[in-house]
Amino acid sequence: MKKLSETKKTKDPNKAIILGLQKKTKDPIQGETLDELKLLLSTLKIETCESFIHKYEKLNPAILIGQGKLEKIKAAIEKHQAGTLVVDHALTPLQVRNLEKETECIVLDRALVIINIFSSHAKTKEAKLQVEIARLEYLLPRLTGAWTHFQRQKGGGALSRGMGETQIEVDRRRARDRISQLKKSLKAIETSRQIQRKKRDDTLKVALVGYTNSGKTSIMSALSKLKTPGKDELFATLDSKTKVLDPSTHPKILISDTVGFIRNLPHDLIESFKSTLEEVKFADLLLHVVDLSHADYKSQLETTEKVLEEIGASTIPTLLVFNKIDRIENELLPKIIRKNFPTSALVSSFSKEDMLQLREKILNHFKHEFLCERLFIPINEEKTLSYIHSNCLIIDSDYSRLDGIEFEVKASRLVLQRLEKFFLIEK
Repeated sequence: MKKLSETKKTKDPNKAIILGLQKKTKDPIQGETLDELKLLLSTLKIETCESFIHKYEKLNPAILIGQGKLEKIKAAIEKHQAGTLVVDHALTPLQVRNLEKETECIVLDRALVIINIFSSHAKTKEAKLQVEIARLEYLLPRLTGAWTHFQRQKGGGALSRGMGETQIEVDRRRARDRISQLKKSLKAIETSRQIQRKKRDDTLKVALVGYTNSGKTSIMSALSKLKTPGKDELFATLDSKTKVLDPSTHPKILISDTVGFIRNLPHDLIESFKSTLEEVKFADLLLHVVDLSHADYKSQLETTEKVLEEIGASTIPTLLVFNKIDRIENELLPKIIRKNFPTSALVSSFSKEDMLQLREKILNHFKHEFLCERLFIPINEEKTLSYIHSNCLIIDSDYSRLDGIEFEVKASRLVLQRLEKFFLIEK
């Protein structure tokens, strides 16, 4: 792929022309698709100058589009002096090379735009490793179309490469070696994460999932008193963060924020972020956050459900949370949602009352699953007493005995299994 500095000086790489594709046999393209691409580009500080839709029966394998549409795009590039062409579709190396040659622009497809956003937002070591793996795996089959100097044969000693090995083969081998090295480093972090997860096996866990920019981080901040404001941008959160639901809540419940989903999320990114998404698979309850103020909220809801199915989390109990009701202008919409999704929650993450009600809804979900048991805890079992106060809902307690305390508690099956030796057997 060309570097930004390689484009003509008269063209601005931070100005883009975008191209959407639509099969002629299907319904007209939804405007939200290109609007979303514009938002993706704005996250990268790239301005969209003009957009085109190419309707096709069969795509041109060499240059994707017909000559007529290409000439219109070239004219728009010259008019706006745009240095970037972005295609809302996966491109082959040949198509990238030919489009770059014809337009004299940087050419990006949707997948690479998303990978670039992930790269700019990665802060922790784990996120940076995950993004670099995704980028290399994306570029590996595209090296021939990304760097023209790879076409040349290089000389050198036999120790540096095999006889007749081209520069492209050398770079591919180096890329594979780098991917292998990165995956080993990521595996070490995953092992540490698994150990941490095992320590909290018996703690109730809630994971926030949803389309990117649906408000998950704002809801987590409100529920956990984290005081980390959400950002109004795509993929602001890449790392899985786990906090305790409002400390006054009993029993103890952990809540995790996760990376947001989007249409056509590159497969390499899903693969690379599977370790982060493990938090979703091991949750006892998912809060599926939906931005109700978005015009295409139904499609976003369906996209999240598809990704959950892909990562093996579609069977986990889920509470739908329709967020941003403070931005709704259509007064009938909340009524329609309540009728169609009677068990869902309609909230604004900025409303303390809504967040208290949502917390109560989470607690009621678990209380419904809890089992009741009577316990006797000897007075010297200090750790057990602390465990009960953290992980059980205490219904009644009796401190009249000198040798210990009697409790009536409600808790999950796993917690009660750990307390089984303290069960009070009625005589």
